[in-house]
Amino acid sequence: MEDRKRPPVGGADELAPPSKRIALNGSKTKDDAVEMKEEGWVEAYTKGAIYRQMQEYSRKAATAESRLEELHKRCVHHDDHLRIIDAWWRQLLEEMELLAESQISDDPVASDPPYLSGITFKDLNEFQSHLQDKGKTIKTKAESLLVRLSAQRDSLSPEAAALETKVNKLLAAQKDYMLKLDRLNTEKDQLSEQLNAATLRYFKAEKKLDRTRSAQVQKMEQQAIANSTRPAGSAAAAASAANDGSSDPTDVNGSADELLLKYEEVTASAKKQKEQLDSFLSELKTLQDENSTLKSRRDTWTDEDFIRTDVFKQFKAQNEDLIKRINNLEATNKHLREEAEKLQAERTAYKNQLETDANLVTQELEADIISRDQDLARVRSTRDEILAENTQRKASMEQDRTSIELIKDLSTAKDDRIAALESQTSRLQCVEDVEMLDADDNQELSQDELRQKYKKLQLDFQSINQELPSIEKAYKKMKDLAQKKVLDFIALEEKIALLIAEKSKADQKYFAARKDADTRNNEIRSLRHQNSKSAEIIAQLKDLEAQTRLLLGNLEKQVSDLKQTNSTLTIEIKKMESTSMEAVRRSESLNRQLSELTSLVKARDNASAAMRERYAIQEAEMEKLKVRVEHAQKERENWKSKALSNSSEEEEMLREQFQEYGTQDVRTFVLQQMRRRPYKQQDAQMPYVLSSI
Repeated sequence: MEDRKRPPVGGADELAPPSKRIALNGSKTKDDAVEMKEEGWVEAYTKGAIYRQMQEYSRKAATAESRLEELHKRCVHHDDHLRIIDAWWRQLLEEMELLAESQISDDPVASDPPYLSGITFKDLNEFQSHLQDKGKTIKTKAESLLVRLSAQRDSLSPEAAALETKVNKLLAAQKDYMLKLDRLNTEKDQLSEQLNAATLRYFKAEKKLDRTRSAQVQKMEQQAIANSTRPAGSAAAAASAANDGSSDPTDVNGSADELLLKYEEVTASAKKQKEQLDSFLSELKTLQDENSTLKSRRDTWTDEDFIRTDVFKQFKAQNEDLIKRINNLEATNKHLREEAEKLQAERTAYKNQLETDANLVTQELEADIISRDQDLARVRSTRDEILAENTQRKASMEQDRTSIELIKDLSTAKDDRIAALESQTSRLQCVEDVEMLDADDNQELSQDELRQKYKKLQLDFQSINQELPSIEKAYKKMKDLAQKKVLDFIALEEKIALLIAEKSKADQKYFAARKDADTRNNEIRSLRHQNSKSAEIIAQLKDLEAQTRLLLGNLEKQVSDLKQTNSTLTIEIKKMESTSMEAVRRSESLNRQLSELTSLVKARDNASAAMRERYAIQEAEMEKLKVRVEHAQKERENWKSKALSNSSEEEEMLREQFQEYGTQDVRTFVLQQMRRRPYKQQDAQMPYVLSSI
């Protein structure tokens, strides 16, 4: 009900043309509505229809521009993709040439573009020939490499060769299927987006049609009742008031072609009925003159005579029918108001639930982000501690190992030195035991002395020979230890250089980690900013809800004012009934005087009345059919122009959707949507929907 009372608050392309607001205080608008002519109302309604058509054209142009921009972006992306693929193929071919011939060919590169863009080639055959040329070059350069490889490897069995060809075919088929699947997925996504947009536009148009029809049908029924029950002046005033009331903001929002067709039919029939009413009023005036002349001749009739007349019975039946319609309209208004209140309550509850869910999700995400950051910091700190501890332990173990090896080497050198010293002491003891006599060079020694001296020298020689290996071993070990110490110092210097490089790397990692932390902080700051923006949006939505509630209150006030006007109209109807009853009494008194004439003219009057009624109905139907024929001719010309021009992408999409889902599925879907509407709207719109399907 709320959607029918107020226009939608969508984009600028969905708004109806601005209309005149009904004044709540004073009665100047009512006087203006009475004075407003039918031509002005038709002109205003025509302007509104033209404005809605312009809005429809602007929406179509906007969608076409968006689709063109999207296609341009995709074309640029595909061109870049083709450039990258072509460069990759060129590099691959050069690598294959290097592997096959150990040199790159000196053939000049073609100056033409190495690909065919999606805009340049006009036919699929040209693109196929382009692919065949590329395939030939690739095959010719790959054959040499494959020949070399086949020459180097052993001869294959025919079964293995058959299996290889089969595997290659299966891989090619798999790639083809994957390519088709990817293309179909992209097409499915595009079609689903277009279907969602089309369904959204359909439901918006359906809501607009419901809002327009719910008010327009009431106005037309009231206008028809007023034209059928009131005299000429009151009927014209009611028609002008209804026409003025139809310019309410709730009526201008309709933009359906069916409503325009019905409006033209009703206006044509109304014009014809107006002409008939003028003729009837002229005849009534002549009859009143005749009745006034006959009134002087006869006395007035009684109330019982008036009650027994057919005119009184017909008027009473019409009055009862009017009262029933008013009661039905009040009941439907009450039911729709209850539904609107129920929907408003559901809307507020759903909105509150969405707000609570969004707040809970944001809180959970923030808590999760904080916990993840804490866990990450804790893991990094523990990792750094473990790495430092491992490096310290490795360094201490390496030092212990080197010190143990040095101690072992020193102990072996010490043992060798001890053995050398023992041999030296033994030699020196022998020297002390046997004192050699100093002999002159000129003195000749005896044989015993020579033998003793020879023995002593031989013992000294043996002791010296025993001392030399131990001394040599100790010297070598000390030399090795000295060289090892020098090498250790060199390795230590290299290790210090490596540690300095690792320190620089660690500093870089630290700065990178700090940079990542700064980026994360910026992201968190941006998320908080977005959260604040969402809070502002929620506040704006609350303000909008308050405005809608205020508008609902104003509309309820307008409804109460309309009820008051309805009550005043009912009082006026009762007054008119009393006056009509008096007129009927007078006419019955005259009819008593004309009893002799009625017997002669009764059959002729009945026949003429039936013929006039049939003629009036046929004229009204003829005007409606003329309007329908004109509308059908306009639609035929429009569709002819559309058929001559190229069909748009949206029509192609709708045609593909209808072919995909089938006409019967769409028909059942539309019938289900129509069953949800009131019964009168189903009868009014069913043939148009079925014919459009």
